[in-house]
Amino acid sequence: MPGGRFAGLSERLRRAGISPRRVRRLISELEAHFDDLVAEFRLTGLSQAESESQAANRLGTEDVLAESVIARPELRSWTRRWPWLAFAVLPLLSLPVQFVFSMAAAVAIFGFSVHTLGMTPLHPGPVPWICEALQAYALWIAPMVAAAGACYFAARYRASALWPLVGSILIAILGAHTNASFQWSPALPKGAISAGIGFRFPDIGPAIGFRVLLTLVTILAPFLWVRRRESRCSLS
Repeated sequence: MPGGRFAGLSERLRRAGISPRRVRRLISELEAHFDDLVAEFRLTGLSQAESESQAANRLGTEDVLAESVIARPELRSWTRRWPWLAFAVLPLLSLPVQFVFSMAAAVAIFGFSVHTLGMTPLHPGPVPWICEALQAYALWIAPMVAAAGACYFAARYRASALWPLVGSILIAILGAHTNASFQWSPALPKGAISAGIGFRFPDIGPAIGFRVLLTLVTILAPFLWVRRRESRCSLS
């Protein structure tokens, strides 16, 4: 049987909020049932094309199949029942989690290198690079990862662009207000790693604005472009 026979139905169900996992299972069951019907009609002496046509009639039209599934609210994914949670709140909460883990990893690596390996500011090895890379991840990459996660899952579940858009904006603003620094020198042999998240409105300036725009342009621009292209394709 052609693999794309139920492609339209699959997309329709996903856009209606049915979880991808359940859509795959339903389509798999339909394909198996269709094959069984085709085999049954073939035994009666019908050709392959006639058997497939009869099997399609027996199953019902795409509208009938779609309505029978969509009418069952328990099949809808939780992401579509609570999109504000799935595509805004949870991605936003993932940002401080990533930030804390990145800084904790930097502290652990620095402490192990100094106290166990005996590294010093004069012979630091790769420690400064590693700590600065983790710092860069926490400040610049983590907001993009969080926003990209919101957009990716919204696209995967065919959800509205509203909540990932809101979530990405909040993530970009929160990410722009993170700060971190790493210092290690002969004058500061024990080293110092500081980090935090805070809003200080008098200090808002071009640097914070740049960080906000960087996250939004990097993540939202391709997301919205893809969404617009999908919308055009669905209308054509």
